[in-house]
Amino acid sequence: MLGLLMLLGSPLVAAQPEVYLVASVQLGGSNLAQSIFLHEPQITTLEECQEAVRVGQRDRDWQRYHHIFMRDRFQGFTGHLDYRCVFSTQRFSGWNDRARYNHPYLISIDAQSNLQVERMPSQAQCATRLKGLPPVRQAISRCAVGNQNLL
Repeated sequence: MLGLLMLLGSPLVAAQPEVYLVASVQLGGSNLAQSIFLHEPQITTLEECQEAVRVGQRDRDWQRYHHIFMRDRFQGFTGHLDYRCVFSTQRFSGWNDRARYNHPYLISIDAQSNLQVERMPSQAQCATRLKGLPPVRQAISRCAVGNQNLL
């Protein structure tokens, strides 16, 4: 009984949000997208993340959030790149550019830049789930495949 009271009296420790960069490329004119979730422990604010994105895009040299999207794999197609700095309490395995993009995710980013990622069984099921969301949530969500595990 005392153990139960101690458990109830102790504060629950929730995961602290960390800053991530969600980098996505969408194949033009389609619903096919790939997303990666990059974390730099020394970047702790959205402003620092946004500055790292500006510098990376301007200099075409990503010293922070190092990544490469293989544009040559999209020959003959238009790919749209999108970078979003977000807060996340969810954690992801490290990104490896050689790993297969075979993890479908429903990705939502709200107006306060909070990230919510849900693993889906397939891209088709993600698209069906996305269509079934309320319009407000649908507007802030998308389906994409990743090559990182949701931990």
